[in-house]
Order: sequence, then C-alpha cells, then structure tokens
Amino acid sequence: MLQHLQNILYTIGDYLEGNAPRTKGDFPQSIKESCTLIITGLDMGSVHAEMQIGDAQTSLPGMQTLGERSISVAGGFLDVLNAPSDRGELDLELRRLIDNPHRCNRILREFDCIWPANGQSQGEVSFAFGKSPQNQLNPAQKAVIQSLLQKPPEEYEKEIFGRLTELRVDKKRRFHVDSTEGLIHCQYTSEIEDVIVDSIGEFVRVRGMMMPTRRGTYILGVDDENSLETLPQYLLKTFGGGSSEKHLKEDIPINLIFEDDIYVAYNDDLGLLVAAPSMKEAIEGISEEFVTLWSEYVEVAEHELTDGAKNFRDKLIKLVA
Repeated sequence: MLQHLQNILYTIGDYLEGNAPRTKGDFPQSIKESCTLIITGLDMGSVHAEMQIGDAQTSLPGMQTLGERSISVAGGFLDVLNAPSDRGELDLELRRLIDNPHRCNRILREFDCIWPANGQSQGEVSFAFGKSPQNQLNPAQKAVIQSLLQKPPEEYEKEIFGRLTELRVDKKRRFHVDSTEGLIHCQYTSEIEDVIVDSIGEFVRVRGMMMPTRRGTYILGVDDENSLETLPQYLLKTFGGGSSEKHLKEDIPINLIFEDDIYVAYNDDLGLLVAAPSMKEAIEGISEEFVTLWSEYVEVAEHELTDGAKNFRDKLIKLVA
C-alpha cells in the first residue's frame, strides 16, 4: 500500500516537471530526489504510518517545491475520488488536476490497488495528504474508479508551444519541438512538409494527437497545415504553481529570442527578463520572476512602498483574476 502511494507521487511529480508520458520504465532521478517518501513514524498492529518527502527542498517565497506540489495534487485526487459523484463529474474534476488522460489513468490504477471494495474483510483505510484532514476511503466509490479504467486512453489531443528544432524529411518525417514542457517528438504527413521546413528555427504553436509508440513513449502527430502556427510571443496565462498558482485576467505576451544556444524571454512592461538553455527553463523562470514581483510588491504592507512602487503594485493586482 505504501508503495502505491509512492508511485502516485512519482507519477504526479513526473507530470508537474513536464516530462513526456511513459508507459513503462523507471522514473527520472530528479523525480526520485523530489518525491521519494520516507517513513517517519510507524505503529504496528492496526498500521498507522507517517511519511514525508525525503530530501530537504527549497523554493522561492510563496511557492511550493515539486514534492509539496505533488502532495497537494495527490490530496486533490483523493478528495475527488472519495466524494459521491457519477463517472462524468469525476472525470471532469480529475482533468482539472492533471490535464493528461494517460497520467490520470496511471494514478487511478494506483488508487484502485489500495481502494477497499464493498464486502471486503479488511479494516478501514484512510489517508491524509499534507495538512488536509484524514479521509476514510469510501468502498462505494471503487466501482466508479474502475469504470474509468475500463478503457485506458491511447490517444489524446495536445497543444504545445516551443521552437521547432531538428527535422527529418525522409520516410519517417519527424521533427522536434523544444517546448515549454520539454522536448516533444513530432511526426508530420507529406502534405505539410513545406510548412514544416519553412518553420525550422521558428517559435511555433502545434496542435495534434499524442499517439503511443512501440517503445512505450508518445509522439505528436500533425497532419494539417493549420495545426502549426508561427508565433512571435508566448502567452503567459498563469504564474506560480500548486495551491499558490494564480490565473491572469488576460494573457501576458512574453517576447522570445534564441541566440547562441540561449533562450531570452522578456516583457519590458513588467520588467521580466530570463535567459536559459531551454524553452521550458525560460518560461519557468518568467513565472518565478512574476512570483518574486508579486511577493515584493503585493504581499507586503502597502505603507512600506514608495508612490512608484504602489502604482506598480496596483498594476500587478489588476492583472490577476
């Protein structure tokens, strides 16, 4: 049971870090360092175990670490699964937590392994993630959980933003996008080869279907020229993460430059500027910069600010939904 809980945190952390879904294989070392649990207390008999993230982690003020974010999302899953609801409502709520059918399916399988069924002789099972109150698992919900697992998802729609890098024009017709989620492998049809070739080195938004491969990975299939659009800016919709994530009333344009193998992301109006070796790190850095501004101008006593700082504070507040 404790191993299933560990797998849940690994899977969530893997998703939050932006790694591509995998159907088999081990989790990256970075995930293990951030999300490995250790037992800090154990009562025998009727088992009561206390667990916490193993490695000490730090984050920017007001932001959660990857491990803390994973625990927060796991608690959200538990709350949703344990509340009486029909299949449609449950599926919608889970997608709000993890917007990836493959990841949701894997997490659901782990929960199903530890969820008690009606009529079983085993005792009560209850969990608490983070600071949430203890939640006793409702056996009546197991049938609902299993209904979501009857048909594991194989393909799903996906939209990414990044820079189109490597390109193959042989029979395999592949290209790579260094995206805000990491490196994404893509496949295109011969009909749109000219569009792909013209977009090499450009910042693009790509829409398509994520399809499983024989190696247990996924590839983004693109078969329509309207599925690839060259864009000069990335539109920031949120900043922060986990329970501290904030949504913006309007998308904030982030200008992008790629030069000497470095991404430069900036917004002069807000004074945001980040240089990083990958698209993912550049956009994560912009989000962290925004969090820092919020901490320095909004989460402080207003009387401590100068008149100019107060005006900037009002500007930030108006941007957030």
